Amino acid sequence: MLPERAEVAYFPGCTASYVEHDIAQATACLMHKAGVEFTYLGQDEACCGIPMLVAGLWDTWEEIVRHNIEAMQARGVKTVVASCPACWLAWKTYYPEWAEKLGIDYDIESKHWSEVIAEQIATGKMAFDHTMDMKVTWHDSCHMGRAGDIYEAPRQVLQAIPGIEFVEMEHNRQEAHCCGSVLSLVADPPAAKRIGDLRLQEAEDAGAEAVIASCPCCEVQLRVTAEKTGRDMPIIDLAHLACDAAGIEHLDSTPYALEMWGVFEGMINLLKPEPMGELMAGLLPEMIEAMPGPFRGMMKWIRSTSPGMRNAMLVMMRPMMPKLFPILMPGMMPKVMPDMLAAVGKLIPMPQQMEEQMPDLMPAAMDNLLPKMLPQIIPYFMPRMEAYLNGQ
Repeated sequence: MLPERAEVAYFPGCTASYVEHDIAQATACLMHKAGVEFTYLGQDEACCGIPMLVAGLWDTWEEIVRHNIEAMQARGVKTVVASCPACWLAWKTYYPEWAEKLGIDYDIESKHWSEVIAEQIATGKMAFDHTMDMKVTWHDSCHMGRAGDIYEAPRQVLQAIPGIEFVEMEHNRQEAHCCGSVLSLVADPPAAKRIGDLRLQEAEDAGAEAVIASCPCCEVQLRVTAEKTGRDMPIIDLAHLACDAAGIEHLDSTPYALEMWGVFEGMINLLKPEPMGELMAGLLPEMIEAMPGPFRGMMKWIRSTSPGMRNAMLVMMRPMMPKLFPILMPGMMPKVMPDMLAAVGKLIPMPQQMEEQMPDLMPAAMDNLLPKMLPQIIPYFMPRMEAYLNGQ
């Protein structure tokens, strides 16, 4: 059991808590083995808030900042130790900046866990007793490296592990290449794959048998890239490797993380104009039934009338529908939503907890996306609607 109050707190972050569990578990085990007394927020921990900050959701960001700072201060915390470099950056840079803006007292130091363990190694309070015969290289993540200037601590941890042969990639420290995640992986997966592949090629050129990293997002991106390019290059979390070297049993969440990324990638692809147009076209019978009475009747009449009359009506409809659909869609979507949820579930198998959240997430996503995306969706949707009305 962890103490409720301590001067040090571990902040695992969302990805390590819910997806890459080995990062959170291994980090906590290492800190315990190193003799670091620490607490954590548990169910009281909120996201670090960086996604909300970069999205410009200022009210939500401010709420998160206040909540996390107050929760830490209530536990007497003076130092927050993070796994995720982005979480570390939030506590190190953004929280104090915003605390000053908001008039909040802020007396909390932030460290990455590798800094804490490197300190314990240097003082002789931590040592590894299992040999790991591997030739490895270190990936400097953008948040941890250029934004955080944390270069030596992870290397010191690696080099303290018996049997490790450490080699540097050509581009390292301030000159290190980005892995290609997060925004690239979301907005332009082919570009992310090319960027990630360059990084993996560097690791191969250095003679490494594995890439060691400490950013959950970098690890997912590089693993996805290795999978898609067929490279046999393991991507191992530093805490995971250090835990093995300390003889501590823990999870390997790589298969689960890749499975979850598959769900996320499927959702990203679906929320693009052409796939969304195809999804909506597959729901045309339900969409027509959801239209206001006169429009519903007109659509059914067009489908049942003679080919000549049908073609004439479709010619008349073409310039109207791009203007009409944005007006009709808000009233149609609540009626179509159950069928849309079922269609999405067939396209993208997802874990139970996500299925349970979809009835809340999907309507909100559609409310935000469709008004902006409809002009891009309609060119893909209209030909399919015309084919449906023609009985094809």
